[in-house]
Amino acid sequence: MSDFDSNPFADPDFSNPFQDPSVTQVTQSAPPGGLEEYNPFTDARTAPPGNAPKSTPTPSQNTQPAIMKPTEEPPAYSQIQAQDQARAQAELLRRQEELEKKAAELDRRERELQSHGAAGGRKNNWPPLPEMFPVGPCFYHDIAVDIPVEFQKTVKIMYNLWMCE
Repeated sequence: MSDFDSNPFADPDFSNPFQDPSVTQVTQSAPPGGLEEYNPFTDARTAPPGNAPKSTPTPSQNTQPAIMKPTEEPPAYSQIQAQDQARAQAELLRRQEELEKKAAELDRRERELQSHGAAGGRKNNWPPLPEMFPVGPCFYHDIAVDIPVEFQKTVKIMYNLWMCE
């Protein structure tokens, strides 16, 4: 029965893996404190732990955090930036003038429409109905006034075709 408990692949001459000469050499040369004395925040030029005595920083050593210093001064505002700003300002003024012109044109059109409506210039004329009808026309329709000149011929042809159907 004892043959079932033993390892058939084990080397009978080598029973303890920790007795290997490479392992015993490393464990004997390791510092007695191990990693307990290791401090990753100490100066990187110091020797590894266990090989040198632990040193405390002296007042002459720099204990302040590192501050980055620029390698060169930033460029001063140049002539190019001033020109870009002047160009942008001119563009804004041009846009503002265009918007003011459009607003003036819209105001003029609105006043024109109101004057036509108040003077009775635009009466509803479509559909064309006889005077004796009790119901009058519902819409204002004038191709010569409402349609731009280049499209009036096309609109008249389409209107006549629609009315004939």
